[in-house]
Amino acid sequence: MLSSTRKIAWISAVTHGLVHGAVLLLPPLLSDLRAEFGVSLLAIVGVANLMQLAFGLAAIPAGRLADRYGSRSMLLLAAGGCTASLTALALAPSFWVLSAALVTLGLSAGIYHPSGLSMLSRGVSRHEQGRAMGIHGVGGNLGAALAPAWSALFAAQLGWRFGFAAAAVLSFVCWALTITLPNVKAEAPVVHSHRAGLASLRDLLLAVRALWRSRPLRWLLVSTTAGGFVYQGVITFLPLHLADSAGGILNASFLMSLVLLAGIAAQRFGGELADRLPRERLLLAEMALFAPVMLLLGLSSGVGLIALALSAGFLWFMAQPLSAAMAAAYADHRDHGLVFGLQFAATFGVGSFASTLGGLLVAKGGTPLAFLGFGVVALLQLGAAMVLVACARRPAVETR
Repeated sequence: MLSSTRKIAWISAVTHGLVHGAVLLLPPLLSDLRAEFGVSLLAIVGVANLMQLAFGLAAIPAGRLADRYGSRSMLLLAAGGCTASLTALALAPSFWVLSAALVTLGLSAGIYHPSGLSMLSRGVSRHEQGRAMGIHGVGGNLGAALAPAWSALFAAQLGWRFGFAAAAVLSFVCWALTITLPNVKAEAPVVHSHRAGLASLRDLLLAVRALWRSRPLRWLLVSTTAGGFVYQGVITFLPLHLADSAGGILNASFLMSLVLLAGIAAQRFGGELADRLPRERLLLAEMALFAPVMLLLGLSSGVGLIALALSAGFLWFMAQPLSAAMAAAYADHRDHGLVFGLQFAATFGVGSFASTLGGLLVAKGGTPLAFLGFGVVALLQLGAAMVLVACARRPAVETR
């Protein structure tokens, strides 16, 4: 890998870890914040949901802006916004300030993904994109895995505010590193025959519709949406399923950390394979393994449940650099920011509804029924991957 490529990949990976870690600093602090501000758990969870919603939905407009103004410009906005938000959290004098800072943190972190991925797709040669996406994914997984322990450790030793303050310092370091990157952007403005101005919502929707005409990209987004739904369901209900089915063999939070840490190896492995093997067939093979693992997850207990949970996490994370590289290949380079924004919004925006569906299924038949439901969605993802392979065999159709 060239030195310039390595620089883009590793700085992006560090920032990726920051944004995933930043939005996961809150869960270990629920009791501390209730005691500090005298509010209910429901109030804190409600604000956390708003933060996650902002995290997902910010990606689409951020991707469009990255296409227009350059990836580095948006990455600086993301890192700067995270720095300011984390500082405000550390100094928050009231629950209202805390709430506003959390939502702003979600918006700032949500800017990152389409901007960082478009930086990789446009700044890294195609034959190295899979590897670069894998390195990028490693950073995200590491940040997500370490953030809860980081937050809990600071809260126990120095107080919860110090965890946010230390994260703000790291965020500023990421901002400074990002300045050294090239401002990679589309060589020419994205032009559609129906263009009405970048800032308009109508223009954004028409641009999305234009991308949707690409059959391979369409089915890749369908697969991504289903995969994001399953991922959010697993992250939400696996601890409860473990408590119900695994007999306390492994602490639920420890298992979740293991799943995320397994994802580090999976992201790197998937990225390497994406540069060496036909990507559509590789995705289909992964989904063919993932779907039965998800179905069995709802029927297992004990050590078998733990093994299946680790397998599901490995397979899901292995597919992430692959699907990102495929999206870059299917879309015009001028649209990469928007495409990655759509992927991220599908994963974390649409996927958030898995909590509602899973809750209904748990109420009706317990966690085994919920995981069977997620397994059915994984089968739908497999079906989308099969259609994607068929579409990719056909000659490309010009969409603009």
